[in-house]
Amino acid sequence: MAALHGSRWESGVLAEKKKQAKKDKQEMPARETTKPAKAGRRRVKRVRRPVKRKNANAEQKASSRRMWVYVLLLLVVLSFAGWRLWRSDAVQMRFVYMWPYQNEIVTYARRNNIDPFLVAAVIKNESEFKPGAVSPVGAIGMMQIMPETGEWIAKQMGLDNYSIHSLYNPGVNIRMGCWYLSELKYEFKDNLLLMMMAYNAGRGNTHGWMNANGWDYNFGETKAIPYPESRNYVASVLRDRDEYYRLYKDKVDTG
Repeated sequence: MAALHGSRWESGVLAEKKKQAKKDKQEMPARETTKPAKAGRRRVKRVRRPVKRKNANAEQKASSRRMWVYVLLLLVVLSFAGWRLWRSDAVQMRFVYMWPYQNEIVTYARRNNIDPFLVAAVIKNESEFKPGAVSPVGAIGMMQIMPETGEWIAKQMGLDNYSIHSLYNPGVNIRMGCWYLSELKYEFKDNLLLMMMAYNAGRGNTHGWMNANGWDYNFGETKAIPYPESRNYVASVLRDRDEYYRLYKDKVDTG
């Protein structure tokens, strides 16, 4: 009886232990399954410091705007100063309205009763004062005289020993060109526009335009010239004649 009782007691104790072990197992936390970090590689968590981006961006934009304003102002000032320098009389006379062979031009212009400032403007537009200039159609020299026109002028002037090569001589070319301008001045009754049209496009074409358009010797509409090249040529010569007069009127003795 005592043995039976002891056996039951042991069985109860054993059952109680199993029950407690099962309970402890259920309450035990799950094992960590994450792999341990490799040795030598420590993860460092970066801490972002707060930055006042809005204010910084606004200040940067304002600074950029100020810089561009300064740059634009500087460009305006430099452009204006450059324009004033370019338009100065000294620069214009040196680089735009040069006047080489001034003595020859004034001498032969006086001799033929022609405005020397007009002759200078014609030469500037015809050859830029280059004695050896030859046009695509064969006009030669500073005043761009055609060979056949040169032969006719030479006969009218009674020039001895004239040849086509004479047109490359600045003095001869200017002398013949001034004489021819004088003839055109007489033929077109002192009408400057008709003179310049005839010098550029030919006397025959000019008379043809006069007849076709009903122009008389009082014609004065540059825009009405039908041939664009002649229209631009006449306008350019007249503009340059005025500039030569403005720049040199007190520096050249025109008699």
